Amino acid sequence: MEEQQYKELKWGATAPLYSHNAGPSDADVGLPINDDCEPASTDRPVHHLPLRAETTALLVVDVQPEYWSSCPSVRRDFPEFPERLQALVDTCRKRRAKIIWVRADYRRDHSPWLVQFERLRGKTPGFMVEVPCDPDAEDFTWEDFATPLGGEVVIPKQSWSSTSDTALKEVLRVSGIDTVLVCGLITSVCVQHSAFGVFEAGYRTLLVTDACADRGRARHNAALALYGDYMYELVTSRDLDDTATGLLPAKPLWLTLNNICRNVSPLNSFADLQALQPSPSGEKKKCKEPEDEAPTAISSVTTTSGSGSEYPFGA
Repeated sequence: MEEQQYKELKWGATAPLYSHNAGPSDADVGLPINDDCEPASTDRPVHHLPLRAETTALLVVDVQPEYWSSCPSVRRDFPEFPERLQALVDTCRKRRAKIIWVRADYRRDHSPWLVQFERLRGKTPGFMVEVPCDPDAEDFTWEDFATPLGGEVVIPKQSWSSTSDTALKEVLRVSGIDTVLVCGLITSVCVQHSAFGVFEAGYRTLLVTDACADRGRARHNAALALYGDYMYELVTSRDLDDTATGLLPAKPLWLTLNNICRNVSPLNSFADLQALQPSPSGEKKKCKEPEDEAPTAISSVTTTSGSGSEYPFGA
């Protein structure tokens, strides 16, 4: 049983994240698996805070032909992925959350890790050395169920993380974002690394479990068991669709240079996160003024095109 297979990996309510003295116990370490083969949610101190669409971004990682339509090992175990991802994107568009698409752009001239990864993988049949991103190439395309609309941000990435040497953190900062929903392909690789980067930058990070997929259900579930409710919260597209406890419709977002702290700096404490929730009295709550932050330079690069494959690098 997969529930038993990953029981020792899962964090319970007494995990070190919430208590300096207690680790996971036999009583609470295992999370039940529901009918969709996803870990069922349990009560956590950071759960049940609704998301405000005006300060929430959806990060869609590497949903592109190399990792879906050209990757049968992913499609086999996740036939529901296109429908769930499309539902999630539709919810975020209707509620007016910011949508950011990240696309792999792996080339030897700017992805030094390719050499080592190729050495580790060897001559795997169908293995693709480079995954270039060139929107002007004849064979460049998006998946039918995951295509950016005009005005939505698209960011190329050169490594497995969406925050390494990209414009992502700068886009989040100037957009007044404090919360990031992460989804896409592949759960245990680029989705995981991207969630790490967002979490490490200080943003509230939630992984949308049914809008992710991997090269096998076991790899997907193992990744969620290791870091779910430890580094990021686990939610589903259905959770976010709830208009009362999920993603709340966007309201006007007031931004100034000096007094909108979530626009200048990510959250510094759980108290900061609570302070961003609407107050019953309407009183404005203050959060810590951040230190000056250097701007991030955004540059454009020329890319070359390539073909898809069953085993491209990354994602």
